[in-house]
Amino acid sequence: MPIFILGLALGGISGGITYGLTADAQLAAIIAIVAAVLTWLGIATLIFADD
Repeated sequence: MPIFILGLALGGISGGITYGLTADAQLAAIIAIVAAVLTWLGIATLIFADD
């Protein structure tokens, strides 16, 4: 569960910063989703690679 929340937090921060810099809500949403998914995939890769 902490990994899920970390992904959401990083996605929200990235999306918020993008929206603040560009004022484009659609771009900010895409950046937020990409950041969250990459966080989850990165953590999952570390877990599987550690085995």
